[in-house]
Amino acid sequence: MPNFLLDPGVAIYAALAVALVVWLGVFAFLWRLDRQARELRRRLDAPTRPDTTAPRAILEPRNPHPPARVATNDK
Repeated sequence: MPNFLLDPGVAIYAALAVALVVWLGVFAFLWRLDRQARELRRRLDAPTRPDTTAPRAILEPRNPHPPARVATNDK
């Protein structure tokens, strides 16, 4: 029984089982990826609600005073 998987009658079923597990993994990965893409597409296509927008920023000058004038001899 130590070479049970090397028997030609069993080896083909073992190889088919491994291939089936790999294909199921690929299918599950693609299905999950499609679900995530569909959810992202739904969120991007949804209209934005006006109450969830960010508050408007108020722009204020950093230095509200005018620059000081320096007396020079230049004309």
